[in-house]
Amino acid sequence: MKFILSAILGILISSQAFSQYSSPESITYDTVSNRYFISNTSSSKILQRDRQGIVTDFVTVGGSIHGVTVHNNRVYVCNGTRIRGYDLTTALEVFNVVITGSVFLNDLAAGANEVLYVTDFNGRRIYKLNTITQEFWIYVANTTNTPNGIYVDIPRNRLLICCWGGSAPIRSVNLADSSITTVANTSYSNCDGISLDKFDNVYVSTWGIQSVVKFDINFANPPTVVTGSLSNPADIYVNRKTDTLAIPNAGNSTVTFFFLNNPSSINQSNEIPDDFTLYQNFPNPFNPNTVIGYNLAVSSFISIKVYDILGNEVASLVNEKQSSGYYEIDFYGIGLNSGIYYYRLESGETISEAKKMILLK
Repeated sequence: MKFILSAILGILISSQAFSQYSSPESITYDTVSNRYFISNTSSSKILQRDRQGIVTDFVTVGGSIHGVTVHNNRVYVCNGTRIRGYDLTTALEVFNVVITGSVFLNDLAAGANEVLYVTDFNGRRIYKLNTITQEFWIYVANTTNTPNGIYVDIPRNRLLICCWGGSAPIRSVNLADSSITTVANTSYSNCDGISLDKFDNVYVSTWGIQSVVKFDINFANPPTVVTGSLSNPADIYVNRKTDTLAIPNAGNSTVTFFFLNNPSSINQSNEIPDDFTLYQNFPNPFNPNTVIGYNLAVSSFISIKVYDILGNEVASLVNEKQSSGYYEIDFYGIGLNSGIYYYRLESGETISEAKKMILLK
């Protein structure tokens, strides 16, 4: 009976939609204030949805708007050939850059070192934009297929891009040299958004079958349909802590929240826990150096230390208070023997996470 009740509640929540939207195009999440941001093309507004599910205006952008992402206390949005950024506290515009030469900026995602990656739908390019210097340049000059949704896959040092058109492929861009390859040829048309869950499953929305489908991280197995009966599902977002797939339906002006793994967690769905994420180092194995990435939801005093297989500390990489955001730090194995090492992130008394890496000389 408990299982049946949980399943029924899961179905009810998974189909929950809100009618306050106006052609919603893209959705993202702010882990600090526990709210979603949704861009709406018809109203030219970015809306915010709080943890109680209340939807209000955040800012009126003007003109047609598309992809949104939150990074470093700002929400950025694609606005024609321009990227705008708004302060999360004041909603004031603090960033406004025209990407000269672009045609239709469609989606964007934040990477390391204050960089945004932006897809140019009609121009079939990917731009790289430094949010500090406001410099931009063409990162991929010709994507061949029409690029739509974009995701920065930090652990595998790549961008993942889903494409528009018939039999739309999923493509990968190597962040080391910006080379582009196809990782999956699909039978779906008009793929719009792409995101990953905490188990590194890859989710892609497609207008062709009005569904969201799931791939494994290596695209080795056939995809499966996660949820269907959608209405032009656009730029999706996976909230990793609550295992929630957020889907803006551009066709009927609703947003669907679909719980992926644990239907019994619905009574906690409006309380979004802080998201401290320690990523797998890359490359791994490594010689002599590797990069460790981590994300802080709130300003915290953290430490990151490296240990050998016997538990001896061999390096202290971070030991300070840091603001919320994504960070990367280099670890050099010079002077250490080949073997297995562990790196651990600690914050206060409650957050502790460790991962294994291999030094191979």
